[in-house]
Amino acid sequence: MKTSCAFVAGLPQMDIYTLREDFMLANSLENHWRILAGSVGKKPSDWYDSSGDRMYAAVIYTDTEFDLDDPIQEDDEVTGETEFVAVRKPQSLSLTRYLVNDKVKAKATILSVFIKRQQRGSNKKFSKVRGLWSEDDFNGDLIDDLLDRHQAVKSVEDRGGIANRHRVNRLVDFNLADFMYFKNYVRLAKVAEWNDTRDRAEVINFKRETFYFGNVDDGDLIETFVHRDGNRMQTTHHVEGGERFFVSLAKTREVKFNKR
Repeated sequence: MKTSCAFVAGLPQMDIYTLREDFMLANSLENHWRILAGSVGKKPSDWYDSSGDRMYAAVIYTDTEFDLDDPIQEDDEVTGETEFVAVRKPQSLSLTRYLVNDKVKAKATILSVFIKRQQRGSNKKFSKVRGLWSEDDFNGDLIDDLLDRHQAVKSVEDRGGIANRHRVNRLVDFNLADFMYFKNYVRLAKVAEWNDTRDRAEVINFKRETFYFGNVDDGDLIETFVHRDGNRMQTTHHVEGGERFFVSLAKTREVKFNKR
């Protein structure tokens, strides 16, 4: 259960220091879905449950890591190697490694689960779907451990102040499934994190775990809180005055951005 891709790192793939985090997440999920589609035996547009409802492999957890001492750079020839490391239906866990000259310079772990909407037109309530997929489970304990951690993070205390507010824009933030695309949670987190540190230091994350607990509707106002404690950074998204639906726990370090 493996696949790979290759690209030359350029402006679409890079941020100002290394591989763009939201690009890496989207690229690794594309590989993840490719493996999943092969395992299910149907392309994603044909994922329907026994009731005829459309199913999606939604991301509920990610873990990204970057080598900031020897980062991916412009014109590097990059290979992304993805494999499933665990399956416990309806969840699947993948690891994507990004290599340059056979050296791993970034990694992305993704845990997805098959879901469907409980109500058409609403992004507030989803349910797991256990049908359709007949792949044998393996290394299920890895997924169980992450599900336990996912549950535990629900009780993490909110900390920090509001560093960004964003009005959800359906044309910009949503994907073809018509809900907020998982990489955009991270994109908005990075906006808030830079707002929080812009006038102090050039600090970016070398490791980030993300936990997804819900989605948003068009027009919702997202308030993002950022808290730093040494090299640890907690970032959370909330619907204005209400529910927290995303938690990011990151480790950061100071780097030097080259002037252009």
